[in-house]
Amino acid sequence: MSAFELLKWYADCVSERGDVAILYQAKLCLGGRSIDYQSLLLKDRDSPASIQYSLRRGSPLSFEDRRIEWQSPQWKARGKWSDLGAAHCEMLYESDSGALEWNCIAPRAASSMQIGSSNPCQGWGYAEQLRLSLPPWRLPIRRLRWGRFVNASDALVWIDWSGPYNKQVVYLNGSPIPAESINDEEVVLADGKATLKLEDKQVIRDGKLGATALSVFPRLSNTFPAAVLDIRECKWLSRAVLRRHGCPDSAGMAIHEVVQWP
Repeated sequence: MSAFELLKWYADCVSERGDVAILYQAKLCLGGRSIDYQSLLLKDRDSPASIQYSLRRGSPLSFEDRRIEWQSPQWKARGKWSDLGAAHCEMLYESDSGALEWNCIAPRAASSMQIGSSNPCQGWGYAEQLRLSLPPWRLPIRRLRWGRFVNASDALVWIDWSGPYNKQVVYLNGSPIPAESINDEEVVLADGKATLKLEDKQVIRDGKLGATALSVFPRLSNTFPAAVLDIRECKWLSRAVLRRHGCPDSAGMAIHEVVQWP
């Protein structure tokens, strides 16, 4: 492989009743080729998730006056995220072979996404960008936990890597804060500052990447090695409660996942 670079966008919206819309958009430079990718994952509270994929170049997310906008004539879809909150950026990994930069652009945003003439999904949302300059199968990690909790007053986002290289990043309302423990049921911040309880989990997507997010790619086994195709992702939507000593409970919705390398 002569070159690798991935620029990936993630943006979501979750309604109060538990409807979910998630946009993925990426540009991949792989071995001298440039590949565009986008997908739209939709799930209402009472139905299984549906996913649309495209390898056509889509309209990029645009920024203006602290607002993100996106539209897709192909899918007759549009989205908007406003009042973005305080952005933060971290270099999650850096080596002679490449680096992974995480840019949390909208940790807490008023958001809406509409597809066709259907009722829009409106609620609180989140948006981030990843820039990766080495192949993900060369990252020295075995398991990733990621999640975001958002409501009208609070925003919590967490990244927890484990394996040969361990890394943990947690931001609460724009401020970095260490965590005592992170698992699929709770995030416990250090020194008893807060605990986020993740309850009533609903699976949004579960399976190996070769059968889910990457299945749209032609000649799949020639494009990605088995070390990527066999990565397993489980993504949930949970009702969540942030509890802090001396403060009222802060309830909202969380999207979170665990990604396991083979």
